[in-house]
Amino acid sequence: MRAWLALFSAIAFEVTGTLTLKLSALHHHGAGLLVTYVFLAASYALLAQAFRRIPVAVAFAVWEAAGLALVTLAGVVLLHETLTPARLIAMLGLGAGAWLLHHGTRPARAVRP
Repeated sequence: MRAWLALFSAIAFEVTGTLTLKLSALHHHGAGLLVTYVFLAASYALLAQAFRRIPVAVAFAVWEAAGLALVTLAGVVLLHETLTPARLIAMLGLGAGAWLLHHGTRPARAVRP
């Protein structure tokens, strides 16, 4: 359970860091770049924690797919970007890929000495 909490927290930090980068670029705030680095570093640290219990393919796929989908949706809502049919299909594909990896990955068996 803690691994999944770490993974979802990593996603939240990644999305926030990415949006901070975009907003700082739009408004020419140099401090936004530092905030971006802090949030992305936190995201990777939490992702590393998730890797301890969740298979790397599953954790990375969920982190990447959820991050991309949330950044896209935040861009639509906060930055008035366009959600085209192609982008919507891409987000569905990302979700399907993460789901397939999750349900197609078996936990590693414990190695007995």
